[in-house]
Amino acid sequence: MATKVTTRWFLAGLVGVVAASSVATGELRAAASVAVPQDAKAELEKKLAAIDRKDAEAVYGVAVWAEQNNLKTDSKRLLREVIKINPDHAKARELLGYEKFGDKWLTKREIEREKEKAKEAEMSSKGMKKWKDQYVPAEDYEKLEKGLVKYKDPDGVEKWGTPEMKDRVEKGMALHDGLWVTKEGLEHLKAKEFQVGDKWVNEAEANKFHADFVNPWVMETDYVTFTTTCPYAFAKQALNHADAAIARAYQVCGLPLPKPGDNEKIALIMVKDGADYSQLGNQVQDALDANMSSNWSTFILTDANTGRFGAVTIYEVLSPGNDQGNDNFSLAHVRFAAAAAAVRNLTFAEPPSPWFSFGIAAHCERFWAGPKASSRDTREWCKWSLGRLAKEGGPKDLKELFDPFDPSARSLLTAGAVIGFLTEAPNKPKKVDEQWAKILEGMKKPKEKGLLKDFLKLETLLGKDGGKEFDAYIASIQG
Repeated sequence: MATKVTTRWFLAGLVGVVAASSVATGELRAAASVAVPQDAKAELEKKLAAIDRKDAEAVYGVAVWAEQNNLKTDSKRLLREVIKINPDHAKARELLGYEKFGDKWLTKREIEREKEKAKEAEMSSKGMKKWKDQYVPAEDYEKLEKGLVKYKDPDGVEKWGTPEMKDRVEKGMALHDGLWVTKEGLEHLKAKEFQVGDKWVNEAEANKFHADFVNPWVMETDYVTFTTTCPYAFAKQALNHADAAIARAYQVCGLPLPKPGDNEKIALIMVKDGADYSQLGNQVQDALDANMSSNWSTFILTDANTGRFGAVTIYEVLSPGNDQGNDNFSLAHVRFAAAAAAVRNLTFAEPPSPWFSFGIAAHCERFWAGPKASSRDTREWCKWSLGRLAKEGGPKDLKELFDPFDPSARSLLTAGAVIGFLTEAPNKPKKVDEQWAKILEGMKKPKEKGLLKDFLKLETLLGKDGGKEFDAYIASIQG
């Protein structure tokens, strides 16, 4: 409280100083104005009346007289008249603060800007771009803007990463089973011991410590950062499913999976508590994603700092004591979250239609059983998912699915089945097959426009010609 009073007093004092300064300044100005001869203004008018106002030299002479007689405002006005008559009047330009720069008269500030523009153009031609107060290779600019730094891995290979990553590498840490550990820590991890504060504890104690979002597990792979309060053993499985789903999403898009480290990692969050899920869901701004958070068990969240997309999902409790079943269902949620975020983070001149990114996610969740799954496992998972779709009213009519896309359970499951149809069905209509191939080619050219138009055409073809074959594809899975 004393500090606030002192602060108020200081501010009040500061206001007083400013006021006193203003008064003093006014007095000085008054004194200065008194110093001007009373007839100076009248004399100026006589001099102006006696000259040709179109004669630059004559006007310049009066401007100099005005300056010498403390009529500074009038002098500046007359000097501007001079350079209107003769833009290259060097003495008038000089008194107004201009300098010759090339074939232009510019102020010092303008000259500095011109020099900087010339420097930027020169450096740009050399593939350099200004970042803060230095020029860097253009390919480094975006990474620096995102807060990334350069470092060398243990093999001496130069890479980009977060300052945290750089610090880890410099400390000799390595990623093992989802956790960053030192050489000493690796020995503990092999013995199934985990660091909590300055202690090493067993897995059960570590799970208890990380059971709330004050101290969650934060685990990583080459492509994902996974934050969760789930047990460690499940989290390791979830990481495998997340990486596999991302690889599958790129495969569906016809794109090569980036090399580890080339892309920023995708942030995934899995909560166990409905209140945590709702709290995060309340932060969603996009209307489509907000509907997702209500209709499904996963939604996309935008990082306000980077603009990148992450995903939030929930660990499902299907029935008490059914741990394995719960794990399987929750791993499916992880696949949806990872695939949805991966596709949303792809950048195109024109983004694909919403049903496409959510369709790939639903495909990875419900119509593809994930890593190490047999074809039988995949078929059973597909059949189970189609059973859920039947309870929702069956596949949505393809003429109504796409625009506008409604992220209801029925729409999401139908979109997932459509992705399976496009990527796996042997008997697609020729026009649909050709248009799908065109889209895959377009996705390899992310800077070119036309992708949205191609998607609209595919949607029209699916609604017009694909219904019968799509139904046959669904029947083949059910059979």
